[in-house]
Amino acid sequence: MVKKFTLFILLGIFGLFTTNLFAQEDATIDPADIRYWIGEGQNEAIFIMNWNNPDTALAWGYRFDTENVTMKTIMDDIAAVDYRFSYDSPNGSWLNDLFFNDGVLDLSLTEEGWVSYLIDGNPTWDTFNEAVVADGQYVKIGDTYCGTMVDPDNWVYVWEKEVAAVYPLADEATIDVADIVYWIGEGENYAIYCVNWNEPNIALAWGYRFTESTITVKDVMDAIVAEDHRLTYAADGGFVYAISYNDYVNQYALVGPYFMYNINGMGAWYGFDEQTVVSGDFIKFGDISCATEIAQWTYVWEQPVQPVDVYNSVNEVEASTMTVYPNPATDFIMINTQDAVSVEIFDMTGRLVLTSTETKIDIRDMEAGVYFVRANGKTTKLVVK
Repeated sequence: MVKKFTLFILLGIFGLFTTNLFAQEDATIDPADIRYWIGEGQNEAIFIMNWNNPDTALAWGYRFDTENVTMKTIMDDIAAVDYRFSYDSPNGSWLNDLFFNDGVLDLSLTEEGWVSYLIDGNPTWDTFNEAVVADGQYVKIGDTYCGTMVDPDNWVYVWEKEVAAVYPLADEATIDVADIVYWIGEGENYAIYCVNWNEPNIALAWGYRFTESTITVKDVMDAIVAEDHRLTYAADGGFVYAISYNDYVNQYALVGPYFMYNINGMGAWYGFDEQTVVSGDFIKFGDISCATEIAQWTYVWEQPVQPVDVYNSVNEVEASTMTVYPNPATDFIMINTQDAVSVEIFDMTGRLVLTSTETKIDIRDMEAGVYFVRANGKTTKLVVK
């Protein structure tokens, strides 16, 4: 009885071992976790590359309108948009070398080994320029050195390395120092401070001059808000959780809990009261809802940056009286001001649409909508019908 029981245990262990040996499944990724989608259309496929040394699996999303696409089409379109990825196929049918280099990872598959690929975890013997992919399928190409052979008779490999989503490419928008209008502080050293709000997506920048070799981000922000009362912020220790701008016409607000910020386009990991900057640095705070995540917890904002005008106090603004009539208007408006006229008209996105030095302005070419008229430091709303 004991021997029979022992035999059952050994058979069970052997069965478990053999089941595990042939039960490996190709690792994939949920489409909801894909960060970088390339192409357009209602159909979707996932393209995964599995490299060796180190064993790394990366995934892109691909959208298309046709019933199916070839693997080559997917790879060509990804390589055309994402310069980090490239491949060689000297004869146009077989893959020899595949590369990924983002400045940190430097990955390659070369013809020293051989490349295998799967569609939905199943091997295909079509060449990559003929193998077709349909909506909802995933394609994986891998280095056999880091794969597991699950079917020796048919040379079938799978790759069990967890798949990571490739982050999109994005360049943070900045502004030339020569374009900064409002400079605060004194000294030969300078930094640019920028905030990117959402709803609307707008980025505004100030310049700050200083004499010290290094200063903190908090030093910059405190100096700017002390002089420009349109800008305010709130912080909890080293974390900023609210930044607001109000010029009595435009009101923008970031409301936390906390905000990430960049120094020269790279995420800052110190609290704003400890993070130091040197001359030439570019500081940007932003709402992540209008940013692109390019690495874990690293965001960039691509909205073009506008320089803020020099701040005029409320008393200075009110001292320069200005009215616009008729309002609403359809053909012409009249500017009534005590000073010489220098008029700028902006649309709701902040785009300058008209300038004039006349008191009577032709607006017949302007589309119906709400605008802001600025003249001699005074701003008022204009409705064009």
